[in-house]
Amino acid sequence: MKKRILTFAALSVLLFPASGFAQSTGDWLPQSGVKSPYAPLSIPTTLKPVQDSLASLLTKGYRITTTADYGGSGALFTLIRQNQTLLCVLTAPTPGTDQNVPTSRCWSLN
Repeated sequence: MKKRILTFAALSVLLFPASGFAQSTGDWLPQSGVKSPYAPLSIPTTLKPVQDSLASLLTKGYRITTTADYGGSGALFTLIRQNQTLLCVLTAPTPGTDQNVPTSRCWSLN
C-alpha cells in the first residue's frame, strides 16, 4: 500500500511539468461541424475497456507519451506499446470521500 502511494506521488511530481504543455492546445483546432475546409467530421470511435491498472500496464512495457488534466478529476495519459495505443485516467485519493487509494481506468483505441 505504501509503495503504491509513493509510486503515485513520484509519478505526479515527474509528470506535472509535462501536463502543463499538454493543456496548451486551446481551441485553435477547427471544431467538427464548422463550415471550414479544415474541419474534421465526427467519426465514431470504439474504446475497448482494458482490465489492467495503469501501474500494471507500465510494468508490461507501455510508455506514457502524453498527459493532460482530466477536468479536475484526475490525469489523462496516452500510453503506447508496439502498435497498441491506450488512454488511461488516473484518479488520486480524495480526502473527505471513501476513495483512499489511487485508481485508474484504461481503454484501448485499437
